[in-house]
Amino acid sequence: MEPGDRRGGSDPRVVLDALIVSEVRFLRESLAEILHRVPAIRVRAEAATVVDALAVAEAMRPWIVFLDVAFAGGTGTAARLCAAVPGVRLVALGIKETEEDVLAWAEAGVVGYVPNTASGDDLVALVGQISRGEQTCPSHIAGCLMRRIATSAQGGGHAGTVVASLPASQPSVLTCREQEIFRLVGAGLSNKDIARRLSISLGTTKSHVHNLLAKLSLQRRADVMAHLHGHNSPVI
Repeated sequence: MEPGDRRGGSDPRVVLDALIVSEVRFLRESLAEILHRVPAIRVRAEAATVVDALAVAEAMRPWIVFLDVAFAGGTGTAARLCAAVPGVRLVALGIKETEEDVLAWAEAGVVGYVPNTASGDDLVALVGQISRGEQTCPSHIAGCLMRRIATSAQGGGHAGTVVASLPASQPSVLTCREQEIFRLVGAGLSNKDIARRLSISLGTTKSHVHNLLAKLSLQRRADVMAHLHGHNSPVI
């Protein structure tokens, strides 16, 4: 059965497989103990490296993955896990509940997150919400997400920005944020300039740049310029 076809909570007899990904053994074991309180969830595996996480995810195809936000690769690893197991429910653990961090992880593919101030009971409640297709968040985060959707629907351009474009033959593999950064890189902006323009941290900017280069099979920022100059088709 595909991960996306399972419906946790719709049938109490169904047991859903979970994978815990963290470099910290204590965190993995503690999380497993907490999840034992959820009858419908069975922690089948743990992973402490990116290689192991991807291998285990592809082999067991879990219904849900709990990913420590401090794990190697950050949002890039999240995106790779989502690509490895389409339909998986990816939950980020320990997010700082700021607009910047929540948006970055949402764009990486997570369906839910546990803030760094949450308790074990909060985690148990979140699993129930996700099984119902829900995720609660503070009003300022919800407002930010709505603004992001509205901006994307309206084109998301910035005044004075040189608009670069992806070739029509290129699948829409980039998130909205990555496409935005792609255009800014193509316009010649540095990581610092991009971070300042988008009001995000330098670390988050670097992570997005790394991810988009990997997705487009490019090696350097200079390759983005060469990539753009060879194509004039609009972004899909």
